[in-house]
Amino acid sequence: MEKISAEMTIAQLIKLCPKAQKILMRHGMYCIGCAVGESESLADAAEMHQIDLAELLDDLNKEQAD
Repeated sequence: MEKISAEMTIAQLIKLCPKAQKILMRHGMYCIGCAVGESESLADAAEMHQIDLAELLDDLNKEQAD
């Protein structure tokens, strides 16, 4: 299974792992339906929302592995 990376867009992430939506929201990222999410990387979104990127990626990859 493909590992989730900081360079992925939110749209790519949701396509790869639909369960990621709940993790993004838990981290305070409600950009699932946002038009910016189509082109914004996870790293850019995390920075914009002041979210720890390493922690977010860890949570996302754990969810995907389950």
